[in-house]
Amino acid sequence: MNYPNKTFVLYTIKETGFGTKRRHIVLVAAKDKETAAQHLKDKLGFDGVPNDLTWLMNTNHTTMYDQTGNKELNVQAKILYNTATIIK
Repeated sequence: MNYPNKTFVLYTIKETGFGTKRRHIVLVAAKDKETAAQHLKDKLGFDGVPNDLTWLMNTNHTTMYDQTGNKELNVQAKILYNTATIIK
């Protein structure tokens, strides 16, 4: 069985307009950094570059299919986990 998709982590901390910081962590499975960054841009409005993502070694995923399991997804990318917290 092939495992062509890798897992990437996006970890950012940004200032909010209220004097606090927001920590955002996203796990995404994709065939490469560029595809992952574009998928995050399309789904979450990510404004960074592919090098902002960190590859988690040895956490590869199989080819991704649609809900029926018969057709491969056109874009081999999927958000696995997404969380944001406010920190002082």
